[in-house]
Amino acid sequence: MSGYKFRSLLGASISGIALSLVLAGAAQAQTASSGVRGEAAPNARVVARNVDSGFTTSDTADADGDFALLGLQPGTYEITVTANGETTTRRVRVLVGQTARLDLLGVEEDEIVVTARRLDDPTTSEVGTNVTREQIEGLPQTTRNFVNFAALAPGVRTSQEATGEVTFSGGGQNPLSANVFIDGQSQKAQIIDGGVSGQDDSRGNPFPQLGVQEFRVLTQNFSAQYDQSSSTIITSVTRSGTNEFEIEGFATYQPSDAVSFHHLGGNTSPDPETERRQYGFAIGGPIVTDRLHFFGTYEGRQDDKFSSVFLGRTGYAARFGQFEGTVATPFEEDIFFGKLSWQPAPNQHVDFSASYRDERDIRDVGGQDAAERANVLDITETKYNLRHDWQGDNWSNLAQLDFLESTYNPTAQNFSDIGEAHIVYRDNDGTTPGFQFNVFNEDTTIIRLGGRDSNQDITQRTTTLRDDFTLPEIQWNGEHQIQIGGRIAFNNYNVSKEFNRNPFFFYDVDGRPEINGSNAIPVRVVIGSPVPAVDVDNTVYGFYVQDNWGVTDRLEVNLGLRWDYEDNAYNNDYTTPARIVGLLNAYRTLPGYTVPFNTADYISDGSREAFTGAWQPRLGFSYDLSSAGDESTVIFGGAGRYYDRIPYNFAFDERFKPTQVRHEFFFSADGLRPGTIMFNPAFLTPAGLQPLINANPGAGEVFLIKNGAEPPVTDQFNIGIRQRLGDWRLSATLSHAESRNGFQWHIGNLGVDPLNPNSGTVRFGGPTPSSLGFPEFRNLIFISEHDQEREFDALYLTADKAYTEESGWSLSVSYTLSHATQNGSRDTNTAPFDFDYARTDMTPTFDAANDERHRLVTSGLVDLPWNTRLSGIYTYGSGTPFHIFGPNPPGWNEGRRDPFHQVDLRFSKYFDFEEEHRVELFLDVINATDRVNNPNIEQCTCGPFGQPFNQVVQGRSFQIGARARW
Repeated sequence: MSGYKFRSLLGASISGIALSLVLAGAAQAQTASSGVRGEAAPNARVVARNVDSGFTTSDTADADGDFALLGLQPGTYEITVTANGETTTRRVRVLVGQTARLDLLGVEEDEIVVTARRLDDPTTSEVGTNVTREQIEGLPQTTRNFVNFAALAPGVRTSQEATGEVTFSGGGQNPLSANVFIDGQSQKAQIIDGGVSGQDDSRGNPFPQLGVQEFRVLTQNFSAQYDQSSSTIITSVTRSGTNEFEIEGFATYQPSDAVSFHHLGGNTSPDPETERRQYGFAIGGPIVTDRLHFFGTYEGRQDDKFSSVFLGRTGYAARFGQFEGTVATPFEEDIFFGKLSWQPAPNQHVDFSASYRDERDIRDVGGQDAAERANVLDITETKYNLRHDWQGDNWSNLAQLDFLESTYNPTAQNFSDIGEAHIVYRDNDGTTPGFQFNVFNEDTTIIRLGGRDSNQDITQRTTTLRDDFTLPEIQWNGEHQIQIGGRIAFNNYNVSKEFNRNPFFFYDVDGRPEINGSNAIPVRVVIGSPVPAVDVDNTVYGFYVQDNWGVTDRLEVNLGLRWDYEDNAYNNDYTTPARIVGLLNAYRTLPGYTVPFNTADYISDGSREAFTGAWQPRLGFSYDLSSAGDESTVIFGGAGRYYDRIPYNFAFDERFKPTQVRHEFFFSADGLRPGTIMFNPAFLTPAGLQPLINANPGAGEVFLIKNGAEPPVTDQFNIGIRQRLGDWRLSATLSHAESRNGFQWHIGNLGVDPLNPNSGTVRFGGPTPSSLGFPEFRNLIFISEHDQEREFDALYLTADKAYTEESGWSLSVSYTLSHATQNGSRDTNTAPFDFDYARTDMTPTFDAANDERHRLVTSGLVDLPWNTRLSGIYTYGSGTPFHIFGPNPPGWNEGRRDPFHQVDLRFSKYFDFEEEHRVELFLDVINATDRVNNPNIEQCTCGPFGQPFNQVVQGRSFQIGARARW
């Protein structure tokens, strides 16, 4: 996107938010704020004062005594009611994302309740779980990634990949279908995997945990203001400064000898060395008491990891021994967050925040990859968020302007030196005398040296303007709270991929006379041609209306409708190149061959029609069954449609692949071996290879996206019951979801069944582009199909007893009984391929990769004598499926891994100094039982089926830490 266009869009956004502030102020952030509704004396004045910040919000009860305080930041409030010269006050705690009920009739005059009563909303039709500050601070974990605690919600799984990447998913779907909102700002990954921006392949955290006040996990039936998610949403609110000047800091340390490892499958390698340090601080306080506050935080992390480089076979140390040894692969991350909170007038609240994240990860070293082969993954993110809440008499409004820039930049640490693989080759035919050479029949790689071959630079920029307007008290056959809102997001995607640009040479390490007679002459080289970066704009529009209708004192009905539109989600401005159009016409007119797809559906003239049918009705209800009408027993349920999106990396291949040419040249000493070129030392540079590239232009690949493709969509249904028993909150929910329009790549030029030429069932062996006179394209054509389906059924059971200082303990239990199935590709990434079946409708229905029939997560903490505390998390999973391979047709996800058991513990000791000063020392024990969880196993019946591969799996680990507050 040009600088002029970006500045124009930013200027338009600023103008738009300024207009919103003039017309309506700004108001309740539907994805982060909270509220209190209830009944007081008719025409009473109701004022909510945040006890920490002093900010106030007020409303005047109507003639029936109904009031609504919206746009509240989560926290503790004094609710004061003034009527007929009398004043009463209650102190309550409001949770994120909930509008709870508080009835103030019957409270004695001048009564002030000092202990804050926690308010929740048992009448919501959403299926959600709140994670409080006490849980975020008090429960054990070693990475300080607040997303880990999403696993406390039923139906949600978190996982950590070998790279350290943490993802979460729900509803039987993969992480791409989830979303995170921080202070109402969407963190959706628009281009690549991970679900959340900046998380693909990352060991780091999306946001400093010190800056998170609390969050809510929505697993189903979220209302119409939420978008770009078809499974699970995390909505988080950040911390703000208060009227008290406060400083806090922390540090954690995990030495190498505090981590145990299990060596499986005969593995005899030394234990990996790893050392982790995390540290940070937060500072906040008043600039103007009760009016203007600041808050800032910084968190840093250093992982000192080490990998062992060793030769693939003994006997070559004299030549390559200097490359063996232990190599450092450090990871560093710095995250900053700052926030200003201002109340310019009563009932108005302005927040401006900014965050910056910078991380660097040295990786892909070890085994036969020498230190000089390292890749560097740099991830940077910059975010700004301006919000203004305004509650007027019987209305409220939110206007929000935010900006996100996220860059994913994996590069070769060494991109100047050529890459080298030194290989022992295998005799290609042991029955024929002598050594029969096949350049692809490699026995053992001894060592890989030199630079890596590829770089990527992928940047997502999003400027979003949103507005949400609420009318909280409309009387018509009951009471209605009407919400109307919309957002416009200006997205820019800049994608640069330099694949194979640094040449990579393959050498016969033994210098066999049957090959080249020298270990200094390579047998082949791989190099790619440059491809221009792609710069694409995609504007997203979303509008909704939501009616929360209190039909009676016991019955509430939630009616919502949402519509979303993207103008360039599927390369809608892309023109299919003339040569590809000619290729498709050649297939269409080829005698004796039936093209298995309609070629016209995959040719774009630059105006590919965007999908306009993303209408999403959402319905919910709740009914108070309690005899006293106190909401102690509530049934609830709902149904809704939720459209998601496809990351741009999928559509990118249509533009990129035809010109991404991978060249491969084969060498011999004299050029006499068939298919080889006589080697010249000048070839050992990219410039020296250029004449070969010019003479052999190579071939790209054809990827075609179907015109009129619809984005993924999920229909959700649930019904449940909530029960309050004293301090306990219990719930049981039945859930069902059906997803369709899943996307994958299939082979377009299918083979021909001689017995049934028009069957379209043979995957390979079809006519190639070169056979039709188009040598610039490789053998396979890929077409997009959008008909993958998923289904999910679950029973959620929860029991929650919140922490209070009076009781000194908390306990949360979440159990999920579920079954998730799908058809189509078994890949789970952004651009899945299906090489197993010719069409999606031919694929079987099988258990999804994250299907886990039983999952139990229990967490709690308890205050012990002498200012000590014990907390813990126990997680049980009955085992996820895996594919079975063998001589028979493969069984997709017909095997089951062993159950997952993990106990994590934290023991803390507090030291209090004067008032409000505290130092805490703590010890975390992760996987306290030292269990082996989720090893890689043999999936083929031809081998030791179900047994672990040769690998090292982390077991029990310890971490020490300290935290101080002033």
